[in-house]
Amino acid sequence: MIKFCKRCQEEKCNCCPSGYYFGWKDSVRNCPNCGYEFRDIDFPKEDLAIIEELSNDTLFIEAMIKLRQDNIIEYESRMSQFRIQVQQQEQLEQKRSNNIPKCPTCGSTNIRPISGTERAVSVIGLGLFSKKINKTYKCLNCKHTW
Repeated sequence: MIKFCKRCQEEKCNCCPSGYYFGWKDSVRNCPNCGYEFRDIDFPKEDLAIIEELSNDTLFIEAMIKLRQDNIIEYESRMSQFRIQVQQQEQLEQKRSNNIPKCPTCGSTNIRPISGTERAVSVIGLGLFSKKINKTYKCLNCKHTW
C-alpha cells in the first residue's frame, strides 16, 4: 500500500515531487510535509521504489498504477524488465565503486599517485634508502605508501 498527497504533487514538494509515498505506516493519515490528507493506493511499495529509481515522472507512475489495475499480466511483464534494469544499474555502480583504489593499511580512498618529481627528490635525498622506490600511491590519511 502506498500513499498519495495531491498537494505535494501540485506544488512539486522537495521531499517528494511525484506526491507518492511508500514509507509511511497505514495509520498515518496526513502528509507530514504539508498536512494534506493522504489517499491510500493499492500498489506495492517495492514496485513504486523501482519505478521512482527509473523516473519521477508523475504521468509514468500514474500509468503504471492504472496498468496494474487494468492488465496485471502486462504490468508484471513491464515490472520484470524494470527490475532487471535497476539490478543492472546497481551492479554497474558496484563495479565502479570496486575499481577505486583503497589504502591497504586503513582502507581510505583519500589517496593520490606519487608524482615522478616527488619520487626523484626522495631518491636524490635518500638514495637507495628512499621509501618511494617502487611505490605508486600515497594515502593522505595514514601516509602509507605502496
